[in-house]
Amino acid sequence: MSLSSGTSRLLLALVAVFAVLTIIAITLGLANVARAGAVSVLPVSSQQTGISVCGHGTAQVKPDRAAINAGVNVQSSTAQDARDRAASAMTSVINALKSNGVASDDIQTGYVSIAPQYDYNGGAPRTTGYMASNSVNVTVRNVSAVSKLIDAATAAGGNSIYISGVSFSSSDPSAAANQAQQKALTDAKNQAAHIAQGAGVNLGTPISIQVGGCGNSSSPVPYYANGAAADSAKAQASTPIQPGQQDVAVDVAVVYAIG
Repeated sequence: MSLSSGTSRLLLALVAVFAVLTIIAITLGLANVARAGAVSVLPVSSQQTGISVCGHGTAQVKPDRAAINAGVNVQSSTAQDARDRAASAMTSVINALKSNGVASDDIQTGYVSIAPQYDYNGGAPRTTGYMASNSVNVTVRNVSAVSKLIDAATAAGGNSIYISGVSFSSSDPSAAANQAQQKALTDAKNQAAHIAQGAGVNLGTPISIQVGGCGNSSSPVPYYANGAAADSAKAQASTPIQPGQQDVAVDVAVVYAIG
């Protein structure tokens, strides 16, 4: 056998091996592509079909608590004098509140401030004096005494007094809240039944219930007093205060199945 003949056979063998490897690679590639095309894509879960409504219910409760914010503002030429006069006025207010049945634990300091006052006319600001402020938050456990307490604080604080707000609340609104919740559930069911009837479908059982899912809010009742009334407080009628009743509101988001 010649050298050239052996070389030719070797080349032919290499070519054959390469061809076999190429065919194997192509076959595996096609198999992978076919396998990839056969993979099942899991469906994305969707929200269960149903009727979504928001029920609203309210119940009334008679307030048995009140909160009063009372304070004094005093302006003077010096910070020390402003502080002293504000301290004296607030001490008188606190003593008047205590004398009318408010416990010490129900009186809490809310704000204390001593700040310079400026005149900005004519160029650079010029200090004209100092303002001292002091306020207390008062919890009143007898709502019928609110009017008397406001009058007493006004008389004690003199022209420095201010009453920035009065709000009412119930110490135990749970019974009214339960009643409002039942009304909200009834309202939700009535809405869903009406929708189902209009759509020509049967109303099923609730899929989900979320209390407070629709939101609710309440606002305090404001009261504002003018400190200038202190000079004639005894000659005027008592401050009219009406606690009234409070609405306890409950919202319930309910999703009903379609039967």
